[in-house]
Amino acid sequence: MKIEILEKREDAIRFIVEGVEVAFANALRRTILGDVPTFAVDEVEFYENNSALFDEIIAHRLGLIPLVTPADRFELDALELDEYTVTLSLEAEGPGIVYSGDIKSDDPEIKPANPDIPIVKLAEGQRLTFNAYARLGRGKEHAKWQPGFAYYKYLTKVHVSKEVPNWERVKELAEKRGLPVKETKEELVVTTTKAFYLPREFDEYVGGPIKEEIIPGAFVFTVESNGELPAEAIVATALKILMRKGDKFISELHRLAE
Repeated sequence: MKIEILEKREDAIRFIVEGVEVAFANALRRTILGDVPTFAVDEVEFYENNSALFDEIIAHRLGLIPLVTPADRFELDALELDEYTVTLSLEAEGPGIVYSGDIKSDDPEIKPANPDIPIVKLAEGQRLTFNAYARLGRGKEHAKWQPGFAYYKYLTKVHVSKEVPNWERVKELAEKRGLPVKETKEELVVTTTKAFYLPREFDEYVGGPIKEEIIPGAFVFTVESNGELPAEAIVATALKILMRKGDKFISELHRLAE
């Protein structure tokens, strides 16, 4: 297996993985979305709410606020989750907009990842008071526990013959997208490390002087974080979970074979 990182930020990572089957690529994607645990609000206890929104709507909005999840404090790759609960409280009075940054946490490390998410607008004399209880959960239980978004595509190379009229435009578009471009006397080769679509004027040449080559066993992954965990930590945790599941499966096979 070979991995090449194309781009890495706190909230996103893009990389090429080579030497794997599509089954592994999809297993990694599904593990990221469904098995990497994060904190999210699971229950809300309202003490006062005379805003324009019902309790249920505010509770739903609170559940979708990403909460920072300190990976160094919790064994996120464990198959069983810790029952640790965090209490988030808020007491606000209008007029004004209540934001996620107004929420107070009894654990300073577990707090809204973005303080600027609006919860509700309070008019003069309206009040909102509640305690919200957050716990670790997984995306396969509810989307509010998904740490972010993950997708992949086949790594391909687009071969454009220089016999194609206006082939220079393809080169210009590829370089504008920041894609690797290799030029020979006969053709232009574009490596699609990002999505790349040719203008419709080239449709009649696709399959002829313009051909797409799929690189066997190579995939371009993009992982974007909601803010609960750094994107790199999401991928690392997902891989550890896959390894633990594999080890558990092998152990069960050996036990049944005895």
